[in-house]
Amino acid sequence: MKKSILAFAVLGAFAGAASAQSSVTIYGKLNLEVGKAAGSADKALMDVAGSRLGFRGVEDLGGGMKATFGIEHRFVPQTGAANANFWNGYSTVGLQGGFGWVRLGRDYTPAFLMIQNQIDPFGGDTVAALRDIGMRGQGGTTRVRASNMVEYHIGMSGFNLGAQIAEAAPNGGPKRPFSIAANYAAGPLFVGAGLENPAGLDDQHFSVGARYNFGFMTASAGFHKGTTNKAANGKTSDTKGFLLAASVPVGAGAVRGGYAQSTLGDADAQKKVSIGYRHDLSKRTYLFADLARVNDVISRTEKTGYDFGLQHNF
Repeated sequence: MKKSILAFAVLGAFAGAASAQSSVTIYGKLNLEVGKAAGSADKALMDVAGSRLGFRGVEDLGGGMKATFGIEHRFVPQTGAANANFWNGYSTVGLQGGFGWVRLGRDYTPAFLMIQNQIDPFGGDTVAALRDIGMRGQGGTTRVRASNMVEYHIGMSGFNLGAQIAEAAPNGGPKRPFSIAANYAAGPLFVGAGLENPAGLDDQHFSVGARYNFGFMTASAGFHKGTTNKAANGKTSDTKGFLLAASVPVGAGAVRGGYAQSTLGDADAQKKVSIGYRHDLSKRTYLFADLARVNDVISRTEKTGYDFGLQHNF
């Protein structure tokens, strides 16, 4: 019995040495809220944030070079059902070194990840999210992710640069989608800008944003402008808008609020005002409650949405 224990101990030591230069991290998010989306009459159990299960790994290749991978699955926590696109979050493999890092596969666009999602204090996680109107254009004229892509990132002294190009447009468009973004983050300050062609021949989109932590409040502002050929009449239309928001620490949480607006062509401006409260139960778990008011540019009526929920990250 002792020999068996010793043998297993020796094997365990060798296994530990063999895997010491590589690691895999398992992470995830579980999010559920009771509420009603703006424009809907139905009250339901929702998952606006997008619950997920992911795996990230890195292997030291020596000489400062590392191999990396990442896969993220999205699912419906209300039922346990899987997303139709199993690795919908992202699925990448790449190399990392002093030159920065290169990844291939499916991933977030730099303009979205490094700019548009950084300015919204709600982070797109609740019915109060402002980024889709204020930073991405009326109806979401930009892309959150790109498939069949190659991307390059590098960061130094608080400055970060990302560039991505996809093999082909998802709708068979004539141009390859691309996304370029740069940001700077140091101390209380964050500022960045992004440029992208989401898919079509005449699509282009520019976004810029800044955030500053004053201590008693974190204020953020963003602006977007571009051209899209996704108008209802099939013609090219200009789009532009802005976002103004703030997050104020209160006790074990924070009160968040903001306003977003965008226009598309000659249509009326789409507007949204949001307010919410997040209460941290721990570093990984929090409760939230939000209220949002959106104007419907078609029916010219105001729509209200709200939610009360719980999110756990691991």
